[in-house]
Amino acid sequence: MEDAMMGIVDDTDGDGRKRVSPGNRDARLGGTDEFVAASWLRSQAAGVSPEGGDIRYIGDVDVASRLVHYAQPVLEKLIEYTEDVPLSVAVSDNKGRVLSRLDTNSTIGALVDTISLAPGFSYAESEVGTNGVGTVLESGRSVHIVGAAHFHERFQKYSCSGAPIRDPLSGHIEGVLDLTCLVEHSTPLLHSFVRSAASTIETALLNDRELNQRILFNAFSKMEAKSRSPLLVAGKNVLISTSKAQKLLDAAEQRIIVQHALYLAERATKATEEIELSPQRIVKIRTTRISSGKSVVGVGVSILDLTTLDVTVRETVAVTVPQFNVVNDSSMCAGRNSVSEPCTELSSVWKSVTSSVRDVVERKESVTLIGERGVGKEKLIRDMVREVHPDVTFIGIEPGFLANDVKTCASSDGSRTVYLILRHPERLTADEILLIKEVLSELNSQENLVGVAAIVTEAESSGSKENHFHRSFRGIFGRSIQVPPLRHRTNDLPYLARHTLSEISGNGVSEISSDALEKLSAYSWPGNITELRNVLSKCLSKKPSGMIEMEDLPTSICLSSIHASGILEHVEREAIVKSLEENDGNRMRAAKSLGIARSSLYRKMKMYKI
Repeated sequence: MEDAMMGIVDDTDGDGRKRVSPGNRDARLGGTDEFVAASWLRSQAAGVSPEGGDIRYIGDVDVASRLVHYAQPVLEKLIEYTEDVPLSVAVSDNKGRVLSRLDTNSTIGALVDTISLAPGFSYAESEVGTNGVGTVLESGRSVHIVGAAHFHERFQKYSCSGAPIRDPLSGHIEGVLDLTCLVEHSTPLLHSFVRSAASTIETALLNDRELNQRILFNAFSKMEAKSRSPLLVAGKNVLISTSKAQKLLDAAEQRIIVQHALYLAERATKATEEIELSPQRIVKIRTTRISSGKSVVGVGVSILDLTTLDVTVRETVAVTVPQFNVVNDSSMCAGRNSVSEPCTELSSVWKSVTSSVRDVVERKESVTLIGERGVGKEKLIRDMVREVHPDVTFIGIEPGFLANDVKTCASSDGSRTVYLILRHPERLTADEILLIKEVLSELNSQENLVGVAAIVTEAESSGSKENHFHRSFRGIFGRSIQVPPLRHRTNDLPYLARHTLSEISGNGVSEISSDALEKLSAYSWPGNITELRNVLSKCLSKKPSGMIEMEDLPTSICLSSIHASGILEHVEREAIVKSLEENDGNRMRAAKSLGIARSSLYRKMKMYKI
């Protein structure tokens, strides 16, 4: 049996079997399945070995995340419903890292342990090839991969059914639900099971969003009663503001403030900072983190001062009735009306960070740059060092470095300036730390060391590892700078997209349409700048020249738009997207399954920009 739309391949005997050879590797598949063949080609291109190799252990995954919290009851219910079938039920995050797993019995548990389907291990398609987790993330749809359809030979005695778990408001994939059993216990019913269960988790996430909105409203009411200042309260996709704030700040300025405030709230309970809204307007804000348990729900922002050309803006009359707005994450530059217009100014968050980095470079201070994977930490420090010290020589050191190579670099003739970059310093062994200290001492004695930067990846470093790093290098790294993720600087998306596109196309003639930029700006970018570069590279591989349009973007980006104006609209949009997926894009069948007229479906697709 097969369903090419969902990538279902049932590896059973039959007359319709054909041989396919993606990746120079033959396998007998139950029917022609372009979906699986495409996955095999991606697996080969990523360098996955079909013959084996250990599954990579990532470690330090968030097993207490919001996703796991709402998925766990569903996993338990699935185990209860399928107790007669040897089955493992697992949930992963949006990078393919397993977060949690339950088994119907110890026999299947022992079997899947041999393929490392366990918390902390990576099932990304680029790591292990075609499977029920990574292939869902790559394709953005549910899959049922059986037997020889797996690229990795270790998985070929298993059946994997996986479905994406999407954020109900943004449409972004938060994780994957996966059902794994032996091939002899496989049935297409598992595919229906996993999709239904993923939908149940999404409903729980939606209810959680509604709870968070109530928390934000309560926080707003308390803050508004205590303060006469213009006030904003913001969370994901929600903005509550007083009329005073609305009169004082336009929509683009509010968006700049909110993004900066959310960035501050993730790092401090309270903070006060000045933000440049434009070359003529500077605002001073005080932020207060709004939490629910251990989770940051949003941030309250009091406008303390706003100056225009050094003249304080006149006071506005306070109005106690708040107005509610659902934030559209599409970025806009201050004072501009369209994302298609070029940004001449980067976001206040990025300008603040780059100013801090330049300051430590000019002072020749050592610094720790902390941030998520792919935010451009090392590029930032290298660019700033080159601006200040054009003839600098960089020495990069990372765990497992060769001592002789580092000593050779350190034993220069003293005629060149040197900047040292430590990558993943929290992973260094005690012996490596001692050797690095010797290198620093030697470079300092030559008086040609102009600085040292430690690059720490936030998601990979637990608090204990960071503390170990700081203890080991006490007295060397005095200042830490947090480099913001792309989701906190989406105002920069138009500039970054065009700049990156120009860079990877070799300054060719490729351009990107305003609609495509809107889609890019609506996406949350968990992989940050690295993911943006990969997405644009894929676009260029499909269209090497000319205008990149919305249809040229990957499916995961196109399905993440959040243009709907409320919760019901978001749910309706999600239902339409799912129906179109299930019906292979056939609008007539999708309308019928939704129980609406085809003309209504067309109208709603246009309204929601599907």
